[in-house]
Amino acid sequence: MRTITADVCVIGSGAGGALVAWEAAKLGKKTVVLERGPYMRPSEMSTAESKMIPRLYKDGGMQMSTSLDLFIMQGSCVGGSTVISNMVLMRPDAKVFSRWRGMGANVKDDVMTDAFDTIEGLLGATRREASDLSESSKLFERGARTLGYAPERMMKALGNCRACGNCNIGCTFGSKKSALATFVPWAEELGAEVLADTEVTRVRIERGRVTGVEAKCGPRREPLLVNAKKVVVAGGAIGSSAILLRSGIKKNVGTRLAFNAGAMVVAELEQSFDAFDADQMTIFLKHDEYLIEATHNPIMSTALITPGWMEEHGNLMRRAKHLAYAGAMVGTEPNGRVVMSPFFGHEETRFRASERDMARLRKGVRTIARIFLAAGAKRVLLPFEEPTYVTSEADLPVVDAKMRKLSDFQCGTSHPQGGNPMSDDPEIGAVKSNLAVHGVNGLFVCDASVFPDSVEVNPMLSVMAIAMANAQEMLAS
Repeated sequence: MRTITADVCVIGSGAGGALVAWEAAKLGKKTVVLERGPYMRPSEMSTAESKMIPRLYKDGGMQMSTSLDLFIMQGSCVGGSTVISNMVLMRPDAKVFSRWRGMGANVKDDVMTDAFDTIEGLLGATRREASDLSESSKLFERGARTLGYAPERMMKALGNCRACGNCNIGCTFGSKKSALATFVPWAEELGAEVLADTEVTRVRIERGRVTGVEAKCGPRREPLLVNAKKVVVAGGAIGSSAILLRSGIKKNVGTRLAFNAGAMVVAELEQSFDAFDADQMTIFLKHDEYLIEATHNPIMSTALITPGWMEEHGNLMRRAKHLAYAGAMVGTEPNGRVVMSPFFGHEETRFRASERDMARLRKGVRTIARIFLAAGAKRVLLPFEEPTYVTSEADLPVVDAKMRKLSDFQCGTSHPQGGNPMSDDPEIGAVKSNLAVHGVNGLFVCDASVFPDSVEVNPMLSVMAIAMANAQEMLAS
């Protein structure tokens, strides 16, 4: 067994783990980062979706809930989900942190605001300009304003973006300010060691104190032991819960799992446009009950999210340059769980959307349809397996009639949250407000799994901010 000794071992290299590793390296601590996925530099990436999705996504992009009615998209590579993200930096409403404080999480508004400001500055985040908008985003914005809505342009960290539209399969130009391009190399420059293709089996704990991490490395799954007095678990929502469960830590672990669950709506227009050859996401519309994001994807991903079968699907895809897309997203109630499969030994994600979740999704889908119709769409395709069109607002009751539960339509998420909720109340929390695991000295969790419930917006900025707000205390000797 190969053995390494470190001051800090970070499990996971995404938004939370990479930032903590950088902070540890800045303090001069010997830092080892263990990443389950591959280390893919921009020069090794391509624009071939069929190659990049299996390499960059957890379970090759096929991760689903146990009930098979919710696609869960997460990164599994050095840089984590930041590598396959659009680098949207969106701040949650103040009500979210107020709600968390009511559950025993001592999250301070001023501390988080300072962290948001710092991260946006570090990553060079900017509000998208009118010149960045694709034709489909302009169409959505025009329709929204026609109906009296006030859509906004996203704050993003894309660097010197070429607007190729391939954000969700990496960045061949290396310009996107993902953790792969920022916190990971910054940490490495200060001496941190990153071990890719390394799957953690368990965290070692002796007499209530962490002593190290056991893992398997490379294609031959060679055993590795990292001796460390501080371990930061940042394997992402779902993954971090699985690591803790395999390590014998069970109280409140895998609980309060939530999602930003979304449904895609497609508009068909008379005019032709290359919506996929531009920044994929630039415009959003925030409502108290849902978030709408105008989006687009390269052609293979577009085909996957476009409803229909056989000839009908083929006919739609032949008109790909006439199709515009937008997704309705809601922060679900935290009633999901991560459990270890009694049959296969890996984690399972159990979730059932509440009626409140479904009602909000229906409202979001109806709003998108109204916006696209106002923008001049000749018909709007709803997210059902059997193609269902609306051509006027009079057709919209079909949404309520057919969209009753998750299995009724195509539903997915790129934003799982919770599983190891943060609370100083040990009856609620798996971790304390400072991200320390209840009852285990030296063990911390730092990713979206510590959220007590959904932040209701793209969560990456919140993950980074919570990491930055707590890093110094976590890493103190």
